[in-house]
Amino acid sequence: MSILNALMSSTTIEWRQEPHSLDDVLAWFDAHHCVLVAEEEGEIVGLAAFGPFRDIVKWPGYRFTVENTIHIRQDRWGSGIGTALMTALIAAARAAGKHSMIAAVDGSNERSIQFHERLGFVRVAQMPEVGAKFGEWLDLVLLEFLLDDRSRPGED
Repeated sequence: MSILNALMSSTTIEWRQEPHSLDDVLAWFDAHHCVLVAEEEGEIVGLAAFGPFRDIVKWPGYRFTVENTIHIRQDRWGSGIGTALMTALIAAARAAGKHSMIAAVDGSNERSIQFHERLGFVRVAQMPEVGAKFGEWLDLVLLEFLLDDRSRPGED
């Protein structure tokens, strides 16, 4: 949990006010199709996951799209762990038959935006003032990575 809560109280990396509890983390694991963890010397130094982009029961047209999240322990930023996790996450999404991966990033988090762009994600939208934290409006940047070159979705 510490990796998920590390920067929450001092940054807008995550638009959440309260730290994650154990129950929150367990529910989060259940909501994601794939969770990858990087470990060094018995300690978790990074995790990456993908889950549904939107409610695919209500809107099944989104079933080929997933949203990713990635958290790297701050002292390991720039070490290659994030790239390794995301490379494996993209491979897992492809193997699951997904077509598109979305990253939703706080507009002020240039480091994360650039990280995703280096991996091949393309900035497709900026949504001004859709979030709030610390008494400020926050912008959301959406980046997309196409996982395959299908021109049409196949049959499920």
